[in-house]
Amino acid sequence: MNKESWLHPRHDKIESINPATLEVIGSVAVTPAGEVEEKVLLAREAFGSWRNTSLKYRAGILKKFSEHLFTKRQIFAELITREMGRPIVEALVLECEASIDLVNYYARRYRLLKPQKVRLHNPLFIRRKSYHQCLPLGVIGVICPWNWPLLIPLGCIVPALLAGNAVVFKPSEFTPLVGEEIASLLSEAGLPHGVFQIVQGYKETGKALVKTDVDKIFFTGSTQVGSQIMQAAAKNPTAVVLEMGGSDPAIVCNDANVEITASGLLWGGFSNCGQNCNSVERVFFEKDIAGPVMEALVRKTEFLKIGNGFNRNTDIGPLATKHQYEHIKTFIQQMIKKGAEIMTGGKEVENQDGYFFQPTVLKIPKDVTVNEEIFGPVIAVTIVDDIDEAVELANDTPYGLAASVWTADRAKGERIARRLQSGTTMINDAIVSFGMPEAGWTGIKKSGIGWVHGHKGLEEMVNIQYVNVDPQSHQQKFWWFPYDEETMLTMHAAMKFLYSTKLSERLIALPKVLSRLAGYILGNSKRADKY
Repeated sequence: MNKESWLHPRHDKIESINPATLEVIGSVAVTPAGEVEEKVLLAREAFGSWRNTSLKYRAGILKKFSEHLFTKRQIFAELITREMGRPIVEALVLECEASIDLVNYYARRYRLLKPQKVRLHNPLFIRRKSYHQCLPLGVIGVICPWNWPLLIPLGCIVPALLAGNAVVFKPSEFTPLVGEEIASLLSEAGLPHGVFQIVQGYKETGKALVKTDVDKIFFTGSTQVGSQIMQAAAKNPTAVVLEMGGSDPAIVCNDANVEITASGLLWGGFSNCGQNCNSVERVFFEKDIAGPVMEALVRKTEFLKIGNGFNRNTDIGPLATKHQYEHIKTFIQQMIKKGAEIMTGGKEVENQDGYFFQPTVLKIPKDVTVNEEIFGPVIAVTIVDDIDEAVELANDTPYGLAASVWTADRAKGERIARRLQSGTTMINDAIVSFGMPEAGWTGIKKSGIGWVHGHKGLEEMVNIQYVNVDPQSHQQKFWWFPYDEETMLTMHAAMKFLYSTKLSERLIALPKVLSRLAGYILGNSKRADKY
């Protein structure tokens, strides 16, 4: 099969293609749209008993899952490399290690879901018990992309299960085999039958899942598809968490370390062949450092090794799909027409069967705006006069997912970070915050709604219910009906005691408040007798 061949999807089967060789490596059956609802109903039935299991029990299953994932880490890494092309080292470290760490993070912190006491400051309620408790939502729908086929799904699936929800998972049609392995491993870990369901298919399957009565949808993918999901979910309505596209900027200050910054930008822009929603895509150099860093970046780019991900020396694998391959070629052509200059790369790799493309550095004029997600091995660099201009151009995008600042002055870096419109900003690094399980992940503008990872991501999986318990169940509250003059005088006195800025007023009001409060606490209120 050559690059010009295009797989026409069958309606009953998905064939998984190795993007480095264009060979079929396996297949799965498509879940018919009519059966998607049946899967949701099965998950709903299983939820009934799963929600009543203890947090400790659920955490124990996740620990077993983590142990199995550790044992099979090489198998998963190789499957990821075969299905979507990323180098085996990246698949092992950025996918498998980060996934094991994420599972362990939640399994060891299941107490985050225990009831949390709420202290009531008002003396009227001093004897009450008050707390927040986390209740599972029900059935969670998870729709994930192909670029991180293990870590992204687990970032939703694991906290959902820990919280007591059932899950229906649709993996990407480009990485269906990784999805099947996730399901198999959860079963091996002892997850009860039915709690986790997997549906395979194309966009029709995803649409069918959104139309069901799932309690929440977690979607990761393009802004265009995310917007469509949000519109469809609103008809039910169904709550959504959307992690969508990015066009992430990097600002390089004049005091940045030249070689370290160039290496960081290189990795931030080209790891996973640039197919990360938080890849470094747009770089803004302060003019005094632009020449040295540009030279270093080009030099390091030309040193990168392109090839099959199973070669341990490969730095850049293929693009995962033909669509991305064609998109990158078109994007570069459009930028050249607008005045961009290719500093290195810019072409497909010849004499290769797969979707290989040279890592590319483009020099972009300041008046050219990159308003689309590149999502490939391209870094667009622009020289600016100062940091103010860099921040203005960095924020000139409909996206707001991630950003990075490169400087030797930490305080300056933090000041710049506060000015950037992004859900995440890293200083002197890029991308890896997504692999920090405690770091909540979100986007602003057209990059996302809601959170994944960390405590914030866990809260997305539950209904946080407030509970207030009055132990004095035997008596009438003095603020209940009927209202009368005594009530009015008492409340005036209470407000003077609580809020007056004059000490004399507070002292005068105190006896009246204590008398009424004592009667209330001791159960001597006679107001109910007026009825």
